[in-house]
Amino acid sequence: METRTPEWDPFAPPAAADPPASWQDLREGCPVAWSERQGGFWVVSRYGDAVEIARDSVRFNNSGDPQFGTPRPPLEVDRPLHTTFRRILQPYFTKQRVAQLEPRVRAFVVEMLEPVLDAGGGDLAEALTYPLPARVLCAWLGLPDSEWAYLKRVADELFEAEEGRGDDPETRARCNEELYAYSRRLVRERVEAPLDPEVDLISGLLGASEGDYVVTEDDVVQVVRLLIVAGHNSTTGAIGNCILRLATHPDLQQHLRREPELLPVAVEEFLRLEPSVQAMPRWANEDTELYGRRVRKGEKVMLLWASANRDPEHFDEPDACLLDRTPNDHLAFGRGIHRCIGMDLARLELRVALEELLTATSSIELADTPTRTTFIRHGVSYLPVKLSA
Repeated sequence: METRTPEWDPFAPPAAADPPASWQDLREGCPVAWSERQGGFWVVSRYGDAVEIARDSVRFNNSGDPQFGTPRPPLEVDRPLHTTFRRILQPYFTKQRVAQLEPRVRAFVVEMLEPVLDAGGGDLAEALTYPLPARVLCAWLGLPDSEWAYLKRVADELFEAEEGRGDDPETRARCNEELYAYSRRLVRERVEAPLDPEVDLISGLLGASEGDYVVTEDDVVQVVRLLIVAGHNSTTGAIGNCILRLATHPDLQQHLRREPELLPVAVEEFLRLEPSVQAMPRWANEDTELYGRRVRKGEKVMLLWASANRDPEHFDEPDACLLDRTPNDHLAFGRGIHRCIGMDLARLELRVALEELLTATSSIELADTPTRTTFIRHGVSYLPVKLSA
């Protein structure tokens, strides 16, 4: 086996302290670099390369090494099975269906902001950014609102036990099994007492078919297992990142208060600058070469969306926050057939959270040093602010 020299470690102190600087070093000096993390992977840091690989389902796959052993559709499967699940799931993620949830999302935000506004500030991670996406997920899946705290707690335990943070495989295995047990129970409940399949995603999946493929109960368990973490973790990070940017840029706050119609484009620019999902993997289907580097069949290639989003070869003034950036074809939701199916729901949560926060305040300031989460899910786990109503 060929021995490779480690060239990038996202958890090394310099990279963790200033991720954009480490991405710039990669783009300029080593656009395809080797990392020893996660058993070893190649990292691709330039925009054009990341997009090309994301779209190349002949040379690269998304199912080479499922995170928890069993592939979870649609993320960890490839064509034709991926196409089957995307077609079945897509009706539950249309813009029209997402829009129907807006009043409930707004009510959640207003409710959660009220005690922080009354107190003149507090930890918005605890009060808003962590609970909101989990509560929205419960509403989306037809679960009792009270379930959000349990799902969030187990998902966060799992995240903190991963490599580069807790490095605790026993906790990781326990949390994963808890979430699988929860998923199996939820699916079994729908088997025994199905809801309206036009409305309820789980009931709609059970027994669904596409061509010759019939979705099994175990398939639905895998989909639910994916959704009950992916459906809120990345949005949690994104909301925290957006609020932190506002709290550290008073001029940006005032601009958006004066022109709230700019919020949707502002959200896109915030996502470009700090995507909460910094990277996603692919696996080589065959031996290939990237910038003269030999990538062997089966090896992991990590597409570093966060770096690609700041590539000066694709974006003018890539490190600047420009609300009039057009076009803004960032990669915060990925690219290719595995682009995030829930991106419109995430955008809704981001827009509504920022609308309500800006409307209810005249200023948002940091009250203490925030705590950031690390690679791959980038966010803010402690967000202390002072709010002027």
